[in-house]
Amino acid sequence: MFKLLNDKGFWKNALKLAFPVAVQNMLFSSFTLVDTLLVSTLGDVTLAAVGMAGQWSWLMNMIFFGTCSATGVFVAQYWGVKDKVRIRKTMGIALSITLLVSLVFFAVSFCFPAEVIRMFNKDAAVIEAGKGYLKILCFTFPAFAMSNVFSIVLRSTEKPRLPMYVSLVTTLLNIFLDYALISGKFGFPKMGARGAALATLISAWAGIFVMIAVSAVSRNILISSLKAVFGFNSEDLKVFFKRAIPVIANESLWGVGNFIFNLIYANMGYEYYASITILKTFENLSYVLFIGLCSACSVMIGKSVGMGEIERGIKDSKRFLIIIPITAVFVGAIAIIFRAPLVSIFDLGNNISELTINTARLLIIVYSVELPMRSLGFTFIVGILRSGGDTFTAAKLDLGSLWLASLPATLIAAYVFKLPFIVCYIIMYFFEDYIKIILCVNYYKKLKWIKPVTDEGKAALKEFRKND
Repeated sequence: MFKLLNDKGFWKNALKLAFPVAVQNMLFSSFTLVDTLLVSTLGDVTLAAVGMAGQWSWLMNMIFFGTCSATGVFVAQYWGVKDKVRIRKTMGIALSITLLVSLVFFAVSFCFPAEVIRMFNKDAAVIEAGKGYLKILCFTFPAFAMSNVFSIVLRSTEKPRLPMYVSLVTTLLNIFLDYALISGKFGFPKMGARGAALATLISAWAGIFVMIAVSAVSRNILISSLKAVFGFNSEDLKVFFKRAIPVIANESLWGVGNFIFNLIYANMGYEYYASITILKTFENLSYVLFIGLCSACSVMIGKSVGMGEIERGIKDSKRFLIIIPITAVFVGAIAIIFRAPLVSIFDLGNNISELTINTARLLIIVYSVELPMRSLGFTFIVGILRSGGDTFTAAKLDLGSLWLASLPATLIAAYVFKLPFIVCYIIMYFFEDYIKIILCVNYYKKLKWIKPVTDEGKAALKEFRKND
């Protein structure tokens, strides 16, 4: 193991790619943290309502993530052979998909905000708080669509710093606006939860403006003619969707599955869902390292496979399978040790119930113990199988463990055996992650996940198979 990890070139490249992505996600998580902290001063009901509205937009973001994950597979491999023409066409396809999805979610959120919140909880106070928040938040959806696509294209072409700097700007702006608009500071109106939504709206669109302005000055890969970006034809769409449909379906159905989990938990009581909102804020912060490392893993393996350096891609995958779970053990241990002060900061206004606080502490223990397995599954699916080009098997293993094991087990636990909330949460993790890991390990060893999209990669794989 030491010999495998003792590669200075690997560490230099991995850290160069992982650090900006980790920082960007840390900033985004800080963005969410500030929202949650300030909204928590308004009480359990508002905190739960904002969390429920956030889950609706999270479902949309999972579709974005699926589209962008597929986009990253193509862009990283095309970048390996410096095919900028195909990179820009791929970006245009991704923008078309994500913007269309954002408009669908916008229409539903703007026209039926109360109905969206009612899916989670039928408490009148929760619905009233949530619908006002969602009706403003929905105007951010097109900005989220563009930001996701622009970021994945820059990362996959080894330019991850600009998304990181944009996240810094938007986070600082959001913190200021959150404080001003939620509580009515600096002469701004006191808007409560709607102020948090407005702060997110302004920050999100400011980020798009900054990213485009800087790209125009630096003339990076994002800047091109509309014809070069949106001039894709039916053959381009066919090539894209052949690999992309499994990924988009994977993340969309995975998002729907987790949406159902949240419906289950929200209907068990808004106090339990408030505790999940606290956990998810912590989860976002704790996962920044893994997102950064997994992004580096995806780019490095995708680039190697695209260039035809198959053995290098395999070695790098083994390195990340060692590094990421070890990192997760340390992060989980720290979270368990400091869980009490971590949760207590969400009760700044002394408006959070004891049940919510105690449940959130238990959830952090459960999540931290499970983190090494969860991060390993994430690495297999997103970092290795997809970047190697095998999007279909990645989707099959990911969705199979959720829809055929975890979701049925949780539904039975909650509605047949009527087990306590925390037990249902443990069952959800156990049945998804452990089954997924067993299936992924067995498939990974066969090396069938290496499926290049470039001619150079296909020729090298053929030679590799011959000599193997």
